[in-house]
Amino acid sequence: MEGTYEHTIDAKGRMVLPARLREELGSVFHIAVGANRDSAGMCKYLVMYPAAAWQKLQERVAALPSSQAAAMDVIFANAARCEPDGQWRILIPQDLRDYAGLKRDVVVIGNNDKAKIWDAESWNAKKRRELTPEQVAETMLLLGL
Repeated sequence: MEGTYEHTIDAKGRMVLPARLREELGSVFHIAVGANRDSAGMCKYLVMYPAAAWQKLQERVAALPSSQAAAMDVIFANAARCEPDGQWRILIPQDLRDYAGLKRDVVVIGNNDKAKIWDAESWNAKKRRELTPEQVAETMLLLGL
């Protein structure tokens, strides 16, 4: 998946899926918490996993020693199965919206085999920090491009 899509969450906690990601996400997918660290600290967002990617994640966790697999409880306990309605809206549970700080305006970004939902303000701040020629060059170097 690829691209950046600006969307809104309505008063009922629903978001319309980006048209270009609908086929790849499928009719049933999972949404879970996500985070990473950048130069400004911890960034929180939600991750939408198509069924195949979610299955792959479950298989990877099942292969881990139980001491490491237990660390994944936080992901699986804070996940939800999503089925878009006829207008391609999904209900994002309140606890997941609270975790990621999602307000009305959000940004959905394609990220290889999954998509991420960011609060628009948080995403734009990250983009200002990281979309620099130096950062792009460093990323390309890491990827051997």
